[in-house]
Amino acid sequence: MKILLLITSIIGIINSFIIIVYSLKTKKGNKTSNVLFAALVFALTVRISKSILLTFSDGLHDVLLTFGLSGFLAIGPLYLMFINSIVNENFKLKKPDLLHFVPAIFLLLIWFELDYIRTDYFRWNFVYQLIMLQYVIYMIFAIKQTQKLSKHKKSLQFQLNILSGVLLFIWFLYYLNAVTHFFPYIAGAIIYSIIIYFSINLIVNKGYVLDFNPFRKYKNTGISSDVCKTVVKKLTELFEKDKIFKNNTLSLTKLAKMLETTTHQLSQAINSEKHQTYFELLTNYRIQEAKLLILKNEKYEKIENIAYDVGYNSISAFNTAFKKITGQTPTKFRNANINK
Repeated sequence: MKILLLITSIIGIINSFIIIVYSLKTKKGNKTSNVLFAALVFALTVRISKSILLTFSDGLHDVLLTFGLSGFLAIGPLYLMFINSIVNENFKLKKPDLLHFVPAIFLLLIWFELDYIRTDYFRWNFVYQLIMLQYVIYMIFAIKQTQKLSKHKKSLQFQLNILSGVLLFIWFLYYLNAVTHFFPYIAGAIIYSIIIYFSINLIVNKGYVLDFNPFRKYKNTGISSDVCKTVVKKLTELFEKDKIFKNNTLSLTKLAKMLETTTHQLSQAINSEKHQTYFELLTNYRIQEAKLLILKNEKYEKIENIAYDVGYNSISAFNTAFKKITGQTPTKFRNANINK
């Protein structure tokens, strides 16, 4: 049994390095996100490796023990930065970000004091609890950031929530060992190894670590980024200057003819540049126009008139769309803003 656990753990470490290399080499997704993901897996591998070595050896040098604990301190900051790089498309690593790793670096530098810390139970327990607390705090902030992803990235948000759950579960296993003293210390490493194994299968079968692009279905259609930008520029002019979105018979086909393109290319251009579907874009323009008309409150006495003017044939469809975007019904929006 002990040999099986050792083999499983070693396979997990090998798979980790495969993922690290893939993340650094792949051209898919955001480069910064990929680098941070590789660093995150490396920090996890360092932490897990320390657990494996400590379990299956007679003892470790304080340098290696401290290195493993420093890896634990680096996991939280790396995960938060990784999430930020996905939520914020303009995210860039800056020098102040290095401050997040001060505790990990500091602990690594005082490796020669580790034996002094560990010889006293209360002293060691205090330090270890701080390390565990730091991990959870960063995880909480990372999970909150994940919820900021826009509605059209629900699939990506789901994947990140699973990843957060996995990281919290690994933390829980280590914490359980720390507080009970009888729960297997190697449990976290085994669970991690199993997860990494399935991650490798995901990469092999789908070709990516995380699906950063919710509109991946258009990747092989051949329309270039420049063409997409040109189409969307013309579309924006029609919507913002001519306000053709007010036409209640406007369809994707009609709009494509106006722009002298195909419906498929128009859909791709909107998806790629606006990160929306055609209907989401159309709805957004109509509701933004409706908000302006409500606030003017000069020409319109009834909400129905505004609904028809911005392109809706049904007042119920208008009310539903308005509440979905603003969080309020048109009437509540008017009452909350018109007399301010």
